[in-house]
Amino acid sequence: MKQTHILLGFVMVFFTSFFMASCLNEDNKIPPNCYDGLLNNGEERIDCGGVNCPLCDPCENFIWEPELGEQWVDCGGECEPCLASFNGQLDPGEEGIDCGGDTEVDCGQLCGDGLLNGNEEEIDCGGPDCDPCPTCVDLMMNGDEQGIDCGGEDCDPCSTGGDCTNGEIDGDEQYIDCGGTHCPPCVGFLSWKANGQTHVADFSTSASMAGSSIQIGGVTLQSAGFAATIPEPLVVSWIAGSTSTVNTANFPAGQALYSSPTAITYSTQFGTAQITFNIEYVNPVSGGFIKGTFSGSLVDATETDQVNISQGQFSLPIN
Repeated sequence: MKQTHILLGFVMVFFTSFFMASCLNEDNKIPPNCYDGLLNNGEERIDCGGVNCPLCDPCENFIWEPELGEQWVDCGGECEPCLASFNGQLDPGEEGIDCGGDTEVDCGQLCGDGLLNGNEEEIDCGGPDCDPCPTCVDLMMNGDEQGIDCGGEDCDPCSTGGDCTNGEIDGDEQYIDCGGTHCPPCVGFLSWKANGQTHVADFSTSASMAGSSIQIGGVTLQSAGFAATIPEPLVVSWIAGSTSTVNTANFPAGQALYSSPTAITYSTQFGTAQITFNIEYVNPVSGGFIKGTFSGSLVDATETDQVNISQGQFSLPIN
């Protein structure tokens, strides 16, 4: 009989629990509260803070609150003592604050933690490990600036309305995203192959106006040099897509020469030498820009030795 009563008891408990659970609806569910393990009820963190719940423990909020006596994030003062490896101080054996040396923590790993530590100049920026700190007075284009110290969310708008990051020529840019009032200077480039040997001009690279012609030139560290006076195209004038041929037929309006590392000069002044320049972009004024390619053949003064020029490229501001 006793076993029967026990069995009936279990059955009643089961059915009572079943019907209570099946009767839950939006009207009798337990509302959000400070003890349900969920971030709700206007809480700052789970089950604490806000207008309804007890204050959150300041020693567990991952915020440095020196006004509460903390010496660093969630430690010191009324919190647990700070560890030597995490105390916001540059201690012996560390290369940066809480990193490097004996800590086995790479200082670069601290560039995104929202704290001023490592070798940072400001929070998560600057120093040898983190990205430069974006500013509007450092004469560099950094952060989300659209020009040097202008544009973006933090700096004043660029006065020309141009954008040095969009891959277009706008504002008063000299060429694509370079030159003008706000963009970084345009960097000159000149390279060519002479009989298959590649040469890149390392210094003295320039372009300038000579009447209606444009002069370009550059010298390598190995003393190889290339120079040309490119005459204005006779039919279409200076426009993108035009070509200009340099040979004895239009000398002295145009000429090109190559100086070998052994100081032998090859030029279009001699024999049937000729070089053709293809203009990809040009603004033919002082302060403008020219970009193009060239190829052809040059001969020396004896007209017995020839050099083939191929894969020539130039991209030069015009002085």
